[in-house]
Amino acid sequence: MKVFFITAVLIFLAIGATAQAKTSFSSQNYAGLLEGENGSKFQLQTINGIKSKTWFVGLGTGIDWYYRRSIPAFISLNKDFLKKGNRNFYLSADGGINFAWKDNAYDTESGYSIEKLNPGFYWEAGLGYKIGIGKNGDALLMHVGYSYKHIGETVKSRYIIYDSSDPYPTERFDYYLKRLSIKLGWSF
Repeated sequence: MKVFFITAVLIFLAIGATAQAKTSFSSQNYAGLLEGENGSKFQLQTINGIKSKTWFVGLGTGIDWYYRRSIPAFISLNKDFLKKGNRNFYLSADGGINFAWKDNAYDTESGYSIEKLNPGFYWEAGLGYKIGIGKNGDALLMHVGYSYKHIGETVKSRYIIYDSSDPYPTERFDYYLKRLSIKLGWSF
């Protein structure tokens, strides 16, 4: 709950900071690699919102293939700094909800069937470098960050356990996944 409160405060501060300046629509689109304890997987993201001076606030979503495929839905906040010509660094923070995407291959390979997928928390923070291209505000984005996602699932065993009151027991599993995120993107 604290994270949602902090995210809301940051959004209101960014909107307040941009109220006096000209705002415009902006989109950031990324393809990247996630690396962690459970191996390497790809991710795709799109973030769309408003940009004013050095601030960007937007809503994002994507597909995250790390460990279990999922769809994060989040609020993103960026702040540009150290601007030199058409190049600058930026700090970013994302926070939201992660929705697991059922994988039927998992059901057939394991001795379990997934009864329910539970949404969990998602966040990412990082540092990026932006290289402006042309005069329309387009830019190449390079980003390195630390990312977290939570996935929960309730599963039912396919094997009979004879000495149990429930011959097909149900269990809850929670996965707390921490990983390094490396992304390349395009902003317009």
